This record gives sequence, C-alpha cells and structure tokens, in this order.
Amino acid sequence: MKNKVLAILMSVVVAFGLWMYVITVVSPESEKTYYDIPVVLQNKNILTERGLMIVSEVPNVTLALKSDRTILNDLNEANINVITNVANIEKPGVHHLTYDISYPGNIPYNEVAVQSSSTDLITLKVENRIRKTVPVVVDYGNTTVPQGYTSDLENAQLNYTNIEISGPESVIDQIEKAVINLDLSTQTKTLAGEFKYTLCDKLDAPVAVDLVTTNTEKVSLMVKIQKVKEIELKLDIIEGGGATLENTKIDVDTTSIQISGSDTQLEDLNSLTIGTINLSEILEDQTLTFPIVLPEGVANQTGVEQVTVKIELPRLKTKTLRVTSISAINVPEGLQADIITKALQVTVRGPSSLISKIKEEHLSAVINLAEAQAGNVTMKAEIQVAEDFAGVGALDTHTVSANLHS
Repeated sequence: MKNKVLAILMSVVVAFGLWMYVITVVSPESEKTYYDIPVVLQNKNILTERGLMIVSEVPNVTLALKSDRTILNDLNEANINVITNVANIEKPGVHHLTYDISYPGNIPYNEVAVQSSSTDLITLKVENRIRKTVPVVVDYGNTTVPQGYTSDLENAQLNYTNIEISGPESVIDQIEKAVINLDLSTQTKTLAGEFKYTLCDKLDAPVAVDLVTTNTEKVSLMVKIQKVKEIELKLDIIEGGGATLENTKIDVDTTSIQISGSDTQLEDLNSLTIGTINLSEILEDQTLTFPIVLPEGVANQTGVEQVTVKIELPRLKTKTLRVTSISAINVPEGLQADIITKALQVTVRGPSSLISKIKEEHLSAVINLAEAQAGNVTMKAEIQVAEDFAGVGALDTHTVSANLHS
C-alpha cells in the first residue's frame, strides 16, 4: 500500500514537470480573452469647443490577445487601454472611428498580437449641444389646502423662476418647462423648502434627460399657507347728549370680515374694535368711516378696507335754554368760591315729548374745584338735568369761571 502511494506521487511530479517544460520551452505562447474593456475618448474637449456632444453609449471592447504566457498574465481589463481620437469629428451625425490599443509600459507593443476583437470600429452618434432657458412652473394639480386655511399661490416665491439647460439638440428642443409638483391637500402651515423639478414637454410629459445638464438641481419655494377665520367688527358707542342705543339708528355696512394668519395670531382674535362713537358729539344725522386696522402679520381676506357707519337721530329734538343755576363742589378747605359766570346758553337734546316740556329751572351747571388753587380759575362744567327729564342730555361743552379766595 505504501509503495502504491509513492508511485502515485511520483507520477504527479513527473506530469507537472512535463507540463512546465511544454509551456515554457516547447510552447511558451498562449491566448487569452479580455472582456468589456472601456474605450478612452481622446480630445473630447474639442467636441465641447465645437458645440458638439456624444449622445450614444460608448461601447466596450472585448479583445482576444496572443503572447507569452507571462505577459498575458500581467494584463487585465484595467491596464489595457483602448483609445479612439474624436478630434476629427466636426459635425453632427454617426461616426465610425478606429482605435488604438496600449499596454502597460513594461510590455512592448509588438510582443502582443490581437487575435480577434468584438468590433473593429467605435461607432458614436454626435449631436449639437445647445442651451436654453425654460420657466419654472409649480403644479398643484387639483389639490387645495384643507378647509379653514388659505394659500397665496399667486405670490409663491422662487429663487429660480427659470432654469438654464444644455444638452443634445434633439432633447433640448422638446423641453418647455421645469415642473414642480406639489400636493396641498394636507398643508396647514406655510410651505417652504427645496424641491426637485421635472423637465417636461409642452404637454407636461417628462422628457428623458440623462444627457442634459442644468444650472441647479433644486428650486427653493415658499408658499404662504395660513389659517382663515371670520371675526366681528365692533364699535365702542358712548351714549350721551340724550342719544342712546335705543333712540338712535346706527347702520354699519360691514359687521364682519374674514382674516388669515398663523394659528397663534388668530387663536384669541375673535373680534376687532374699529373705533369709538360718542353720541353726545353727534349733533345731526351723519355718516362716518373707520379704517380696518389689523395686527401686524394678519391679512384681510375680505378686501374691505374701511367700514361706513350711518347715524340717524329720527326721534330726538333739541332746545337751547339759558342756565343760571351755577354752583361749585369740592371747594378746597380754607377757600371760598365766587362764581363769576352768571349764565350759560345750553343746547339739550332728547325725545320730543320731554324737550317740549323742559325749562330753564330743570337744568343746572356744576364745576368741581377739588384740584383748583387760589385765584381765578376756569373749569369745565357738568350740565345736570332734573330726574324727571332723565332722557335729556346736553350737547355742548361749557366752561365756568370762578374766583377762589380765603
């Protein structure tokens, strides 16, 4: 058994030795195939200078080479160069170019023979390279923001309103727009960010743009989206001069408006006071206007900029009476007050049933001297009306002079 194993081992050694002798002495050459070697395009920059570009895929080349086995073993798809010169291409079209093969520097060219190749010529399709500017279009489809919100689509802000594109003439001629597609159906806050676009033809169909270059890949976009709310418009009404809310007709042309703003801004904004009307200062039927001034950052969606208020006094009459009952109150301690003003002409207003009956003795004028100092003073007088004529009030402002002395 042991002798048999030794015999087998000797046979293997002898066979290997014979094989080495054959390949190194008797037949040292061999063939080997190298697959899918990339083609190097020489002087490609010249095409760019001529406004041309290659639009076809550059084919790889497969080579069957014959040489010494040691040389073939040093070669591989990465260190074999297949080179074609494109400098002679001067116009668009299909061009068939020859190519050269180079090997690593330590391998002489004449020691390698090409037995066969996948192609004898490199076929390239060339087109004009052109440039073009296309508009950016934001397409919201059929979507709108949720109910209770509004979007300012017409004033969407873009950092690029146009895109510069360049590429094969046949492709660039198809492109008409750069489309950003947005869905607003769930948006409840202002939309802002960078968005990719799709280059499309005039029918909005995407165009294949593998060979197209652009000046930007994304566009910054901001669309204002805000909450919408209806608020009440209010007036502060100060009754006086015989005019009350019951006997005065006040007609307001706009009682509410729709506004928009952030959720925080609108949370507690349920009404807006646009002005004050002091009825004691309204002497006759009158029309007033009040501007609608909203807090900063809140927009008026209704578009009404002012409110018109028509005031009518259909049930009120006026009468002018001479008031001689004039007195002072709160005279400072240690001082006396001598009333200098002896009479006032006072116009009063109220329901006709009371105005027809009111007389001079039903009115009096009082000045408050609590803050006065010694000497002559002139103070605003309060016109007081007897209780039986409570629906009557004075219209004018009156002053009374007095002398304070010890």
